[in-house]
Amino acid sequence: MTIHIQNVLTKKKEEFSPVVADELRIYICGVTVYGRCHVGHLRCYLSFDAVLRYFRYRGFDVKYVRNFTDIDDKIIARAAEIEAGPQGDWRSGKEYAGFDEEQWALRLAEDEVIRERAKGQDRHMAQVVSDYFIDVFRNEDFGSFDLLAPVAEPRVSENIPEVIGLIEKIIEKGFGYDVDGDVYFDVPAYHDATKAYGVLSGRDFTQLIDGARVATTDKKRNAPDFALWKKSGSGEPAWPSPWGDGRPGWHIECSAMSVNELGQPFDIHGGGKDLIFPHHENEIAQSEAASGTRFCNTWMHNGFVTVDGVKMSKSLGNFITIKEALEMAPPEVWRFLALGTHYANPIDFSRTREVSAGDCSTVRGTIDIAFERVEYFYETLNRAAEATAGAEIPDGTPLMDDPRVSGVVDGFTEAMDDDFNTARAVARMGEAMRLLNELCDMKAKKIKKIEGGRAAWQATIEKVKNDTIEVCQVLGLCTKDPSAALGELRGFLVRCHGLDAEAIEARLDERSRARAEKDWAKSDALRDALLELGVEVRDGPSGTEWKVAR
Repeated sequence: MTIHIQNVLTKKKEEFSPVVADELRIYICGVTVYGRCHVGHLRCYLSFDAVLRYFRYRGFDVKYVRNFTDIDDKIIARAAEIEAGPQGDWRSGKEYAGFDEEQWALRLAEDEVIRERAKGQDRHMAQVVSDYFIDVFRNEDFGSFDLLAPVAEPRVSENIPEVIGLIEKIIEKGFGYDVDGDVYFDVPAYHDATKAYGVLSGRDFTQLIDGARVATTDKKRNAPDFALWKKSGSGEPAWPSPWGDGRPGWHIECSAMSVNELGQPFDIHGGGKDLIFPHHENEIAQSEAASGTRFCNTWMHNGFVTVDGVKMSKSLGNFITIKEALEMAPPEVWRFLALGTHYANPIDFSRTREVSAGDCSTVRGTIDIAFERVEYFYETLNRAAEATAGAEIPDGTPLMDDPRVSGVVDGFTEAMDDDFNTARAVARMGEAMRLLNELCDMKAKKIKKIEGGRAAWQATIEKVKNDTIEVCQVLGLCTKDPSAALGELRGFLVRCHGLDAEAIEARLDERSRARAEKDWAKSDALRDALLELGVEVRDGPSGTEWKVAR
């Protein structure tokens, strides 16, 4: 089977054919480092992490590049706010209208750390801001998510010569012009020559021209034109160029860095749907204007994240940073939530009920469903491991006659080959877990009737378990020892609910003594008291277990 991808560029589902045999060259747009990342960024990188992992699983040599935008107006603005101090007028900005006390405390504490870092450095504050948030990206926001590492993480500030060289080519080809130190891309000139502006977004160039106006103070010749190089204002970071001191425009940086790292054309360019226009449209225009050849063969875009059906916004107070997300659930739960939806479709994060307890918030909604599914997966794998513990299964032991036994891997690859349909792949994993539970639930009398008896039963469980772990781990799920993972999940919920694990264990010991003395009334009372705390008690052949409900 071959991998098929819905190509945003051609609007068709196409068979993937790499530029270089058995190699994947992919560029994913990185973050602009002026603040902490949010769950929209998380959704993007978890979705593409699954794509990268699957390509590697299918035998491709993955050359993955993700950039950092460390030169940008927003970074410069953050630097100015930090220099203005905690009582500056910037605090009245509309983007901070929804900030609560905790958010303000974090914001001001970060600003102070950045100010301290800047002391003794002969660098612009914007560069210190960028460095700080790159560290946060790597060590805090995404440090615990086990994302596949890029082979390169270029920064705009380290690729200024490549940016300038690309702009010079664009000007030489007649598609760029300099106006008093600002350089613009001439969109109408490019479209007249190629009829290609709008090829990615599907926008009608005529309507773009007719529906736009150029302000009388604007240096641009045409409304759709965009900046390739920006003349620096007073006190702003700047680099020398043939057009004077300045800095790159936003769009040109990704063109320069992707081609510098991967060549042209490369295989796949990815990012969020919000980048299709104008960012990715402009990347194509400027890159192909300079080279005369295709920039990238396949374009993929992940869907948006909404909160209770509403777009995230700081002013609305529904903006969820990754720091806050990790207080709601562990990384693997967020991965499961992201992969439960096809990458191109939107995800609505439901926060139907929220109560604060302990040192985190308990949110009843989509994250709880994902948490319970991760818990179920590990519980199932733990059962399967216990069913085959210590068993010596001879080679060639027959498997039980059930088509589902041999279909775990095939069902998974069929789903992933179809435009990386992780939602269907996760559903296939769920079917495999259900089969494992069916096998583990089989009674001894039924096991004896199987051809090959208990050995065949255990061999079948082992086969299904190993195949299930294999496909789960392709997507970064179920990578831990099941027993240890369940302990971690339970510990997380204990902290969320503000419970005392030692006190719970003490009550369970007391209950065990009551059961041993056949004091069923006391045993039931202790169980009910634990249940009121949200602790579910399960009695089984191997003893008593407990878990905390979400």
